[in-house]
Amino acid sequence: MEVRKFLKECDKSKVDIYISYLQSLEAEKDKDGKLKNYWFKNVTPEQYANTFKKVYETGLFIDGDSVTLNYRKKLIITYDYHAYKNKIMISYPETIFDFQVVNEGDEFSFRKESGSVIYSHIISNPFNNNKKIIGAYGIIKNRRGEFIEHLSTSEIEKMKNTSTMKNIWVAWYDRMVLKSIIKRICNVHFKDITQTIDIIDNETNEPERALISDLIQTDIKNAKTTEELTIIYNTNIGIVEDIESFINILGDRRKEIENDNLS
Repeated sequence: MEVRKFLKECDKSKVDIYISYLQSLEAEKDKDGKLKNYWFKNVTPEQYANTFKKVYETGLFIDGDSVTLNYRKKLIITYDYHAYKNKIMISYPETIFDFQVVNEGDEFSFRKESGSVIYSHIISNPFNNNKKIIGAYGIIKNRRGEFIEHLSTSEIEKMKNTSTMKNIWVAWYDRMVLKSIIKRICNVHFKDITQTIDIIDNETNEPERALISDLIQTDIKNAKTTEELTIIYNTNIGIVEDIESFINILGDRRKEIENDNLS
């Protein structure tokens, strides 16, 4: 691919993996046999190369697994929780991680004693297909110290609401919860290490969406006409907490619909 000529100074083996990933994106089809990533040809080879360099400079690279690409009006880089772990291990290779979701019925306890994290988590039924997540926790231990952070369901919901990549949350909810807890613990205790990738990853977030429920945002995203948007406005204007953000999200979707009608 032409992308390669812009990446001659980068590790060839990593570039090869990236090229292979781009080829898979270009060829990926949906269940109807149509190209899934219709946006692929909207991005130039140089833009793909510059996106790779942006990640490469942080010590990681776009591998199609822990670091991937998405498109929402522009090319977007997304990191999963493994990417955050890999970033910390560059500086602290001895690090021990434990990130877990907690389900309803689990027994758990946490405490810190003289700087040491002491905890217990008994999983009630690991084979229950109808598990209900009630929170998450993350623990990191290395020579810097021992650290623990928690997330409640309300905090998880706010993080989900701020994301513009709802499809990923729907498909990989438990993994996105784990990503949220590692982002929290890194932001509090390892910001000097992970800040560069966190800034990039947060490009997929819009904090002003936090108080707009996921259900309302989904209805707005799925609206096909301006008339449908008007119905959503009239139905919810009296119940949303953040009216300004609600109107802004409606306005963004209205512009998308109008642009689609013009094309």
